[in-house]
Amino acid sequence: MQKLPAVTQQQTILVTGAAGGMGRETCRYLSQLGWQVLAIDRNKERLPQLAAEGISILKIDIADAQLIPQVKQKLASLPPVWGLVNLAGVSQGDRLNKLTEEDWQRSFDVNVTPAFKLTQAVAPLMQENGGGSIVNVSSPVGYIGANKPSYAASKAAMQGLTMSSARNLGADNIRVNLLLPGTTMTEMTKDWSQERQLAIAKETLLGRLCTPQEIAEGIAFLLSEHSRYMSGSVLDMTCGSMWGH
Repeated sequence: MQKLPAVTQQQTILVTGAAGGMGRETCRYLSQLGWQVLAIDRNKERLPQLAAEGISILKIDIADAQLIPQVKQKLASLPPVWGLVNLAGVSQGDRLNKLTEEDWQRSFDVNVTPAFKLTQAVAPLMQENGGGSIVNVSSPVGYIGANKPSYAASKAAMQGLTMSSARNLGADNIRVNLLLPGTTMTEMTKDWSQERQLAIAKETLLGRLCTPQEIAEGIAFLLSEHSRYMSGSVLDMTCGSMWGH
């Protein structure tokens, strides 16, 4: 029986949206597993917390035109790239009759375009090192829609990017998969009333909300050799409940 190789610090994982609730837990968990992590976010309060824990950080707006040059500069001093986690996202806009072109464009500039640019930038690096794994984090609203068409459409686009990237990169031993998180206990949901949290939790098959740790574990699975025959796949972590925003 083939033994799965151990995670080693000689591999780097990039994580966008690193200062959010799911992002911070993902960075910490991947670091604990032995990977070198490059945490990317614009948040000036929470991102330094990761730096204090020994995690490499890059403070930048994900839609900044300097994203790729600055990422490449950071990677020059880090171990070879193995993984990319496109977790950054913004829920911006309004109902269709009030939706502005600016909010529509910003949704795609944050939720989709950086994932494309980073995939395009790191794929050759992964190819040089024998392969890699890319995890795109989307939302169930990409399937069921939402009150904000800009958000739902941008999240639906992540599925097309994932499946197409998986087709393009499979020959280079680079896997690309999509993760759909359920409603997760983060900064946003902490502000919800207890009644709202309970109402949403009751709609899940387990009767509770997801935790950032569980999302981190799902991402780690897709990055690891334990999922080595998964590409172009969707890991559904909605627990039977697809909630719109």
